Amino acid sequence: MSEDKKSYLLLAAAAFVILAVLAVFRIIDMPGISGLPATTAVFTSSTEVKYADSFAEDAPVNINTATAEELMTLDEIGEKRAADIIEYRETHGKFHSADDLTLVEGIGDQTVELNRERIIV
Repeated sequence: MSEDKKSYLLLAAAAFVILAVLAVFRIIDMPGISGLPATTAVFTSSTEVKYADSFAEDAPVNINTATAEELMTLDEIGEKRAADIIEYRETHGKFHSADDLTLVEGIGDQTVELNRERIIV
């Protein structure tokens, strides 16, 4: 076997091993390969770090960064209200407290109180 062919095969084998390692550690996403469930680090206003599934029903929700799907895990927040929250924060800037949600049309004190333990900013 020629030196060029040996070098090519060695390079191809090394690339395969690197891709396999990356897939195992979920550094890259390869369709059809499942690994450990992904978790999200959620930083609260304290120094505590909580780990939760991205859409867990009891996971904290950062109302300044949450997607519509994440916002809809809050009690009494459906697709329309989630869209309203996103539109409000894009127009007016970040929320400074959970109580600021009452500035969004259709969200009242009762909804905020139902979700206060899960809302972070």
